[in-house]
Amino acid sequence: MKIIFFVNKVKKSATARFRGYLISKCMNKTIPSKVIKVDEIYNRYNFNIRRIKNFSKYFKIINKTKKNDILYLVKTVYNIDFLIVILISKYIFKKKIIFDFDDTIYLKPFTKLSTKILTFISDAVIVGSNQLLKWAKKRNNKTFKIPTSVPHEVYRDKMNKKNKIFTIGWIGNGSNHLKNLKILKPVLEKLIKSKFQFKFKLIGLANNKELLNFFKSINNLKFIYKNNIKWENVNSSVIELKTFDLGIMPLVKDEKTLGKCAFKIIEYMAAGVPVIASSVGENKVVIKNKIDGFLVSNEKDWINKIVFLKKNTSLKNKMVKNAMEKVQNKYSNVSNVMKLEKIFKNI
Repeated sequence: MKIIFFVNKVKKSATARFRGYLISKCMNKTIPSKVIKVDEIYNRYNFNIRRIKNFSKYFKIINKTKKNDILYLVKTVYNIDFLIVILISKYIFKKKIIFDFDDTIYLKPFTKLSTKILTFISDAVIVGSNQLLKWAKKRNNKTFKIPTSVPHEVYRDKMNKKNKIFTIGWIGNGSNHLKNLKILKPVLEKLIKSKFQFKFKLIGLANNKELLNFFKSINNLKFIYKNNIKWENVNSSVIELKTFDLGIMPLVKDEKTLGKCAFKIIEYMAAGVPVIASSVGENKVVIKNKIDGFLVSNEKDWINKIVFLKKNTSLKNKMVKNAMEKVQNKYSNVSNVMKLEKIFKNI
C-alpha cells in the first residue's frame, strides 16, 4: 500500500503543510507516501496548454498507482480538471479515495459543489472539527475527525524565551482574521488604562493595511508585528511562538468560525505557551477550561484571565504541562498517523 497525497497549495499554506506534507513525512516511517501539488484554477472557462498538460500529469500519476494504493485529497476543491480526473479514477479505475478538509469550504460559492461531490464519492472523509464532522457525516457515514496536528517534538524541544515585558501573542494569516482580532480592542485599551505592562505581538500581518491601522489606532499600545515568516519551515513558526508569554485566539461566533479547527490553540499548547481563547466552536473541544487553558466569553473575562496568568506562575506552569501532554497524546503527528493507518486498513 502507498498513499499519494494531493494538496491544493504549497507548504506556505497551513492546511497543505500540516495535513499534507508533514503527515506524509511522518507516515513514511511506516507506509510509503508522497505529495503532489494540484494547481488551483479559479477561472474555469480559461483553457490553456498548462491546464491540458496538468490534466495529463494527474491522470498519469494516478494511472500508475496499484490496487491497494490510496489517493488522499487534501482540500483539492479549487480545480475542476482534477475533480474530473478523480471521478474517472473512482468510477472507471476503482481507486480508493480519501477526502480531507479543515474549514467550511462547503459555504463558499466557488467550492460548494466540488466539496459535496468529493465528500459523497470518497471511501472515507477526514475532517478537523466537530462542526465539519456533523456536516460531512450527513453525506458520508464513513467520516472521521482527525484534528490538524503538529510534529510535537519540534515544538517541545526548543527553549521558550524570557521576556522583560509580558508578551501577548497571536499567529496566523491576519487578513483572514480581521473580524476576530477586532474583539481585542476594548480589552487592550482597558489593560493599557489600568497600567498593566505588556506588549502585543502579531505574527502574520500579511501586509494588511487595515489591520495595521486598526492596531495603531489603539493609543499607547506597544505593538510589534511581522508581515510574514518562512511559513514552509516549521521551525520559523516555533521560534516565534516561543517568544510569547501568552497565546490568544479571539473568535466571533458565526457559521464559518464554528467550523474552524482551533489549530492556533494546538500550536500554542505544543510550544509550551499558556492559552486564552474565545469559548466558540472547536475551541471548547481542544481546551479543558482551567486545566490546560482558559475559555472566555466576554471583555471582562479576557481582561481578568490575562492579568491572572501573568501573576500566577504556578498555575500557569501546571496548565502548560497539561497542555503539552494533551498535544502529545491527541494532537501530534505520531498519534494521528496511527489513527489514519487504521482508516487505511479498513478501506
